[in-house]
Amino acid sequence: MDRRLSRSLVGIALIVALVVPIVVAGGFLVRSFVGRAFSTEERVRETRLLASQAVKLQLDQETGVRGFAATRDPVFLEPYQQARDALAPVLADLRRSLVELGMTEALPALADGVRASDAWTRRVALPLTAPHPAAPLVIQRYGKGLMDRYRNDLQTVEDAIGRREAAIDAQAQSAIDRINIIVIVGVLGVAGAAALFAAELVRSNARLEQSEGESARLQAAYETERRVAETLQDAFLQRPLPVLPAVSFSATYVPATEEAKVGGDWYDGVELSRERVLCVIGDVAGHGLEAAVSMNRARQALVTAAVQDPDPGNLLARVNRELIRQDARMVTAVCGFADARRYEFVYATAGHPPPVLIEPGRPPRLLEFGGLPLAVSETAAYRTSTIQTVPGAMLVLYTDGAVEHSRDVIAGEQTLLDAVSRALDNETPNIAAAIHGHIFDGRVVGDDVAILTVAFAPEGTTSGARVASGAIVAAGARSNDGTMTGTVVSINDLRRAS
Repeated sequence: MDRRLSRSLVGIALIVALVVPIVVAGGFLVRSFVGRAFSTEERVRETRLLASQAVKLQLDQETGVRGFAATRDPVFLEPYQQARDALAPVLADLRRSLVELGMTEALPALADGVRASDAWTRRVALPLTAPHPAAPLVIQRYGKGLMDRYRNDLQTVEDAIGRREAAIDAQAQSAIDRINIIVIVGVLGVAGAAALFAAELVRSNARLEQSEGESARLQAAYETERRVAETLQDAFLQRPLPVLPAVSFSATYVPATEEAKVGGDWYDGVELSRERVLCVIGDVAGHGLEAAVSMNRARQALVTAAVQDPDPGNLLARVNRELIRQDARMVTAVCGFADARRYEFVYATAGHPPPVLIEPGRPPRLLEFGGLPLAVSETAAYRTSTIQTVPGAMLVLYTDGAVEHSRDVIAGEQTLLDAVSRALDNETPNIAAAIHGHIFDGRVVGDDVAILTVAFAPEGTTSGARVASGAIVAAGARSNDGTMTGTVVSINDLRRAS
């Protein structure tokens, strides 16, 4: 290898070594911020709900007392008594939430509302429910003033909650913008390094083709290209999956060939709370450095959009518009949320093969799918589907290489379903890797394959083990074993749950 080529490639490798940590750090910052933002947003929504309940319960008391005062029918006292018993705990919970959120400016209004409610009970409710109330109309007019005061106080609390919610949204958007700048700088750096590498490789090939005696230099240039490609692929390896007691993951990624190692398949799992996760799998058209860069853009856009919109269909539409503005490559994807508290999968697809659902005691089945791939049409719309399931249920997401290994897609889907059933029938530490092994047992791998499983823990069990898993590689390909963090649901647990 001549000195000019050597120096150029060393410089490119240094650029990659500097830029890759920026991209990886940006990804981790997005993941960390997603979790915190969703947790705070959920607490604010719970606080708003408590404020609304406090208003409703006081209104139920007032309605019951007025009905009894007008008719002397004891049936009106039942909703009054129920609302009266429930109001005090709700107001206590509301005060606790305001303190935990640091909303001390709303506490005086809440305290005044509590005093108004107590005064209404002593001076209005108790006299009107006495056997012979004195001047009921006067008492009711006095009670109306107290109720207006109570509602105004609770409205002040709700206004404070609204301001806090708006501030959180503004902070989230500001943080996302800063993180996106870091990621964009990293992506541009990688793209620039790739462009410099391609230009230098073209010039090197032109020089090498001038003489047959320079074949050794051509081989050296190829080896350097392979090393740079491996550096990029290692930079874009799947990030560790979350470890949760209620939701478990397994995953595998297998390149078709050594030459196609830098591909566009990926998967992600992001912890939103201890019982709720975001799961994504996608496939960028093509291979090579450009596909790898496009893949990373799509990954970052999907995770970032999840902060702003928890609806999978809206989330895909938002990312679709962003990728079109970037003139990105076509991307197919499935994104969804797994909620272990409700045992619910909520998902949307964009030109991607259908997810597989496995429930205890039932055979695996394909779910509904549809929608255009991302970065194809700016007006594309994506439908959100909700699957209500049971403890021990598992969702399998995969890229098209898992079903398009032959020309018959229907036969490929049946092979996938059979592979899922066989993987569940055998004890295995990594269900995703076992599914891949059963699909390609004796078959030639013709495309990259990524498989991600998301499972709810069986009822009465917890999980949180660390899983060692890596890519399964076809004969003749170099192994890329690594360790990914995830949790495993025992197959025996799945059987017991059924």
